[in-house]
Amino acid sequence: MPAERISPREWRRVVVFAALILCATTIPYVVGWLAAGEDWRFSGMLFGVEDGNSYLAKMRIGAGGDWLFVNRYTSEPHRGALFFLPYILLGHLARLLAGGQPVSVGMLLAVYHGARVVFGLALILAIYRFVAAFVRAPALRRLALLLATLGGGLGWLLSLAGLGDAFGSLPLDFYVPEGYSFLILFGLPHLALARAALLAGFLALLDATARDGAMRTWLGHALLAGVAWFVTGLCVPFYIAVVYVLLGMWGLAVWVRRRRFPWDLFWRAAVAALVPLPLLLYSTWVFAVNDVFAQWAAQNRLPSPHPLHYALGYAALAIPAAAAIPWAWRRGAQHAGYLLLVSWLVAAPVLVYVPVNVQRRLAEGIIVPLGILAAVGLRRLAPRRRRLAQAALLALVLPTSGLLWLGGLASVLAPGRPIFRPVDEITALQALNAVAPRGAVVLSRHETGNLVPVYTDLIAFVGHGPETVDAETKERRVVAFFRNALSPDERAALLAEVDYVLAGPLERAEASGGGWQAGLREVAVHGSGPGRFAVYEVQRD
Repeated sequence: MPAERISPREWRRVVVFAALILCATTIPYVVGWLAAGEDWRFSGMLFGVEDGNSYLAKMRIGAGGDWLFVNRYTSEPHRGALFFLPYILLGHLARLLAGGQPVSVGMLLAVYHGARVVFGLALILAIYRFVAAFVRAPALRRLALLLATLGGGLGWLLSLAGLGDAFGSLPLDFYVPEGYSFLILFGLPHLALARAALLAGFLALLDATARDGAMRTWLGHALLAGVAWFVTGLCVPFYIAVVYVLLGMWGLAVWVRRRRFPWDLFWRAAVAALVPLPLLLYSTWVFAVNDVFAQWAAQNRLPSPHPLHYALGYAALAIPAAAAIPWAWRRGAQHAGYLLLVSWLVAAPVLVYVPVNVQRRLAEGIIVPLGILAAVGLRRLAPRRRRLAQAALLALVLPTSGLLWLGGLASVLAPGRPIFRPVDEITALQALNAVAPRGAVVLSRHETGNLVPVYTDLIAFVGHGPETVDAETKERRVVAFFRNALSPDERAALLAEVDYVLAGPLERAEASGGGWQAGLREVAVHGSGPGRFAVYEVQRD
C-alpha cells in the first residue's frame, strides 16, 4: 500500500491543531492549581482521581530508584514485576530533574503533565499519519482527524435529557477512554503513548506490505511494527492480544477478498507479532504465579455496558462509516490496508463482549478507523451538501468532549474532595513519612489510603479498589476498628497487620469514643478541630 504524501503545510496545520487541543486540555489544570488556596492542595487530576493517584504512586517507585513495580496499595508481601514501566521511567526522569534532592509530588505532577502533553502530541500526529495512509484529500484528512480526536457519541443527549444513568451506567463516551480519544488527551498519558505506538505499528506493517520481493526488503519494517507494539504492551500488556485479534481479522478479510490465502501479509504480520510476544507471555506468567497480582486482575472488573450504550455511543459515526465500507472493500483488492479499517470495525463489537474482566477496554482505538470511514462515507452520502452534512455530524459528535472539558473546569472552581485534599492531610502524610521506616503499613479509610503511596514510601492497608487485595473486606475491618466494633481478637489481628494509623476527618466520622486509640502512640498532629489529622504508631508487646 503506497504511503500518501503529507505536505509541510499540512503538518504545520496538524501541529497547530494539536497545540490548541493540548493547551485547551491544560487550562482546567492551571485553574485547579490557582484555585487551591492556602487550605487545599490540588491533586493534579480532574477525573479518575483514585487511578490518577495510583499512577503518581508508580512514578514515586521510579523516583526512589527502583525499576520493578511493587503494589503499595496492599499489605500482602509479594515480588515486584516489570509492569507500568512508562510511569516508572517517568519517576526516574523526575529523579533526574530533581538533581539529587528528594522528589516532591509537585515534581511528579509536572513530569506527569509534561508526558500528557508530549504523548498527546505524539498521538495526534500518529492519528493524522494513519489517516493519510488511506485518505488523499487534505480537507477530508482534517475531518477524519477531528472525528478521531474529539469525536464522541450521543451521551450528551442522554445527559441533557436527564437520562445520564440510563441502561444501568453512564453514557459510554463519558467514561471509556479506550473507545474515544478526548479523555486520553485530557489526562491519561500512558494510554496516549499506547495508542500512538499501536497506530505506528500498523503504519510500519502497512509499509512492509507495500514492499514485494525478498525478505530483506520488508523485514526492517515488520520488525519496527513489532517494536512499536512492544511499547504498546509496556503501557497495557493485554493490548498485545488486541493487536493479535486485529491481525487475525485483517488476514481473514484479505483472504476472503482475494479468494486465496495472503501469505505475503501472513509472514510480515507473523514477524511483527513475534516481537511483543515475550512481553505478553511474561505478563501472563506473572499474573498466574503471583497471588497478589492474580487477585488484583480478578478484582479489576470493567464490564461492557448495555449494548444500547454502544449503539448510542457510535451511531452518529457508524451511519456514514457504513457508506464507506464498499469503498474500502473495493480498494482492498489492490491494497490490503483498506481491509484493516473494515476488519477493525467488525472485530470491535465482538471484543467488547468477550468473557474477560476488562471487556470495555478492548474497544481500544476503534474511534480511529471509524473516524476515517465516517469522513469518507459522509462525502459519499452528501456529495453536493458536504459542508452542511459535515456541520451536522460535528454537531452530534463534538458536544461530549465539550461537556467533559466544562465539567473538568467546573470541578476545580470549588475546592473539595477528592480533586483537592486538605493541606493538613498532606502535612500529616509528610510527617508520617519522616518517622516511619520504608515499607511500613498504614491503616486509614480507603480515600485517605489512596494518598499514602503518593506522598510517602509506605504501604496503604487499603486505598485502591482493584489494587488492594480484598479491598471491601479490609475497608469494613477499618470502619469496624474506628467504631470499636471489633472483638479483642479481631482488633489484635488487625493491628498485627499494620504499623501506623492515620486518623483524619474521614476516620473520626466513623469513630465511637476514643477506645480505638488503645495500644497506639500519637507521634504527630496537624491541624485542629474538625480538620485535625493525627498519626499513631502501633505499640508492639
